[in-house]
Amino acid sequence: MKRKIFVLALLGAFMGVSAQQLPDPHFESWGDKFNGDIQLTQWHGSNVNQAGFKFTFLYRKPGRSGYCAYVKDRAVGIPKLGIGATGPGYVSLGQPWQYLKGLNVNGATAGTEGGIAWTHRPDTMSVWIKRVGPKTNDEDFHLLFYSWQGTSKSSQYKNKKGTATTTERINEESDIRRATDGNEFGVEQPAKQIAEGWHRARAKYEEWTRIKVPIFYMSNAKPSMCNVIFSAGNYPAFRANDGIYDGNALYVDDVELIYSSKIDKLLVNGKEWKDFDPNTAKEQTYKLSNSEAQTIQIAGYRGIGTLTNMKGEKARFNGRKLDSQEMTVVPGEINGKPWVITVKAEDGSSSHVYKLRIEK
Repeated sequence: MKRKIFVLALLGAFMGVSAQQLPDPHFESWGDKFNGDIQLTQWHGSNVNQAGFKFTFLYRKPGRSGYCAYVKDRAVGIPKLGIGATGPGYVSLGQPWQYLKGLNVNGATAGTEGGIAWTHRPDTMSVWIKRVGPKTNDEDFHLLFYSWQGTSKSSQYKNKKGTATTTERINEESDIRRATDGNEFGVEQPAKQIAEGWHRARAKYEEWTRIKVPIFYMSNAKPSMCNVIFSAGNYPAFRANDGIYDGNALYVDDVELIYSSKIDKLLVNGKEWKDFDPNTAKEQTYKLSNSEAQTIQIAGYRGIGTLTNMKGEKARFNGRKLDSQEMTVVPGEINGKPWVITVKAEDGSSSHVYKLRIEK
C-alpha cells in the first residue's frame, strides 16, 4: 500500500509539472496537409488560403531529435495580375489570419487571433532555434509569449497602405499587447494583459542555439489564456519596423517554460531593499532606519523588466507580487534570530530559502 501511494504521489507531481508546459513543445505531432505540406496538429502556420490560391509558410524538418518546425518568409500573390507581397513565415498556438477584400492588395491586413486556455505564470521561455536566409541582418525574427485575462474585440486593423481595414476579430494579438504592439486604431473591448516575453534580433544562427526569453508581468492576477508566436521575419506584416525578405527562415525546436523560485525585488515595510542579493543562501542583514516601523512586513516580486515596443518606446513591466502559495515568511526578531523566507517555483521544480537578519 505504501508503495502504491508513493507511485501515485510521484505521478501527481509529474502531471503537475507537465501541465505547466505548452502543448507539443518538441513539434512531433504532425497530421493533415496544407497545399501538399504536412502540418502540425496543435500549432498553426501563417499559411495563406485566399482567392483560391494557397501558399505554405510552415514545413516539417529534421530537428535536434525527431522533427522541428520550419517557417519561411515567402513572396505570395498573382504576378500576372500585378498582385503580390512578401509575408512573414511564423507558427503560433493562436490562429494566423489574413484578410483581403477583393483584389486590392493595399487593403490587405493580417495578424494572429486567440491562443490556448492557460492559468500558469512561467518566468522564462527557452527555445532552440536556427535562423538562416539571404538577409538575416536586415530583418528581425521574433520569439514571443504573452498571456491575458478576459476577451478583447475590435473591428479595424492597419493594412498595407497604412489605413484601417474593417474586419471583426476576437483576442487579436495587437488588441492584447497594447503596450508593445498596440492596434493603432484602438481597441473596442480590451482584455487585461498579464505577461509578455519577447525576443527579437537581426542575426544568423547556422547551428542550433538556445535562446532564453525572460517573461515580464503587468499584473498580480492569473491569466486565462496565452499565445506563443515564433516568426522567421518581421511580424506582423504591416506593423513591422522594416521590410520582410523572401527566404529568411527559422527552425524552432524543444520549447520549455522555466519556473523560477528566486525573488527579483524584496520589499521591507513597503520599501525596496536595493542591496538584497537573490542569488545567495547566506544570511543577509537589513538595517532599519529610525523612522521605520517595528512591525516588519516583507513582500517579494518577480517578472520586472522593460521592453522596447514597435515604435521604439520603452514599455515598463512592474512585475507581480508573489502570493502565499509561492512565498512564506517565518518571522524572526529585531537584533535576534533571522526572518526565514521560503520561495517555491510555481510548478514545484525548485525552491530557495533566504535568511534575513534585521537590525536596529
